[in-house]
Amino acid sequence: MENKNDTFLSDWLADKISDNQLKQLVSNEDFLAYQKLKNALGNYTISDADLELNYAKIQKKIEAKKPKTPQPKVFHLWKYVAVAASLLLFFGLYQVFYFSNTTTTDYGLTQVVTLKDNSRVTLNSKSELSYPNFFNWNRTLKLNGEAFFEVQKGSKFTVETTLGNVTVLGTKFNVTSFNDYFEVVCFEGKVKVENNTKTVILTKGESVRIYEKTFENWAQNNAEKPLWIDGESAFKNVPIHYVLDKFEMQFNTKVSYPKNIKEIKFTGNFSNKNIETALKTICVPLNLKYKINEGNIILME
Repeated sequence: MENKNDTFLSDWLADKISDNQLKQLVSNEDFLAYQKLKNALGNYTISDADLELNYAKIQKKIEAKKPKTPQPKVFHLWKYVAVAASLLLFFGLYQVFYFSNTTTTDYGLTQVVTLKDNSRVTLNSKSELSYPNFFNWNRTLKLNGEAFFEVQKGSKFTVETTLGNVTVLGTKFNVTSFNDYFEVVCFEGKVKVENNTKTVILTKGESVRIYEKTFENWAQNNAEKPLWIDGESAFKNVPIHYVLDKFEMQFNTKVSYPKNIKEIKFTGNFSNKNIETALKTICVPLNLKYKINEGNIILME
């Protein structure tokens, strides 16, 4: 049930009844209590709300608490295109210029390599040839040992060795490069031979030889290819120790000899197929003797 005093109090606070009317309706004790309450309420004022300002503040706080949406990154496409193009260029040049194909021969063996431009290279024993994948765009090879080249006409064709380079357009020539011995024989066309100190142009039948501090240039016969292609090694006025080096490459053996014969010059051929025949061919003209001891060969005066 609603308390009448609550009704009187609300009417009085709303000024619907006067103080005297209230005194007649409530006890004196209640009136004093109501009077204290009214006085306390009279000291408390509520200002009018600034709705627009409060709304703006509330919105600001809400926005501050919202998770920030990451701004979309602007990708500069041209940068990535440039990087991709650089990588393609790098790998393209790598394939063109890197000598990724290698052919080697063992003791006493030869091998024919047909290049992509249809040039042919015949490798002699214990030799190594390297060349790039896209050989048509970069006709450059690296040789260690001996090889006979039959070059198709086209762009510049270069054989690089540690002792010198040979450059041609289309011809047939033989290159020997091992230790400090470098020799080039031109069988057809024209070749340019160059090393750190000299540049020589050879035509058909001409040869050049460089070893130690010696430079020799001479005319060959009109042969169409080197004799080793058919199983014989040929030498013209070559120090015997280089001849014996080539012998070891053919027969996978070790040759020992007196130091005083090291620089004796040898002219002649030896067989690449029979070790006994080869030894006799070398030793007889030089008045040398030989013996074979457990696979090693000893030469004696």
